[in-house]
Amino acid sequence: MRRLLVPLLVTLAAPAAFAQVMSGTGATPILVDLRKVPVGAWASYDTKAAGMEMKTRWALVARDAKANTMEMAMEGGPMAMMGGKMAVRMVLAPDPTAVEKPVKQVVVQMGDRDPMEMPLDMPSMPAQKFAKPDPKKLVGKEQVKVPAGTFATKHYREDNDKATIDAWMSEDVPPFGIVKINVVPKAGATAPNGQQIPPVTMELAARGADAKPAITRPSKPFNPQMLMGGPPAGPPPGGPEVRVDGAPERPPGAPPPGKRPAK
Repeated sequence: MRRLLVPLLVTLAAPAAFAQVMSGTGATPILVDLRKVPVGAWASYDTKAAGMEMKTRWALVARDAKANTMEMAMEGGPMAMMGGKMAVRMVLAPDPTAVEKPVKQVVVQMGDRDPMEMPLDMPSMPAQKFAKPDPKKLVGKEQVKVPAGTFATKHYREDNDKATIDAWMSEDVPPFGIVKINVVPKAGATAPNGQQIPPVTMELAARGADAKPAITRPSKPFNPQMLMGGPPAGPPPGGPEVRVDGAPERPPGAPPPGKRPAK
């Protein structure tokens, strides 16, 4: 179960998931003011890493005075082990770059299963943060060609002990402004889970303004086994309790398995 949950929890990070894990700030860059992004704006990305390819789409699907609601849809890559596709809803502070803990709620839906609310205090849950690009890291202004077209961008570079991360960003690409991200790991660098950091390329594949919520059913409490498509956690109704070692608990005074009670 943990082997499946690790990629799930990692992908709950922002669209630049790998860059976020490895960057010096641990934050996903946002060039645009999310409070001014039109509801329905979306951007989809093609990502290549460790021989895998995956597609993600981030969309602003709702807003009120207290929050912005983002949804991420993902398929391919780690999702091949977990039902083929995933949708994540994040309820964020109005300006997520201005607060230490911008995430108010995370709901995950694997395939067509029931959506579940993730505990924000889960130890292995990536801490989601957002930040405006550091002006000191600006390399320059560049024209960048990606599958979605050619864009005038600002090129930022983060260089730390784990990787060099180049990000090309544009205010014309809501909801975050990301056009392209390229990660070149340092020799021997490992991610927090201990795995070797792979080279990563993420490019804008398409964009639009007509996004609708993908998660529409009420969310249920978090249950890792149900999330991954297994039976509910805990003993079956009316069935015997099971010890950690897998052996069924015996009622007090019952004989060990394989022995008949004395007559």
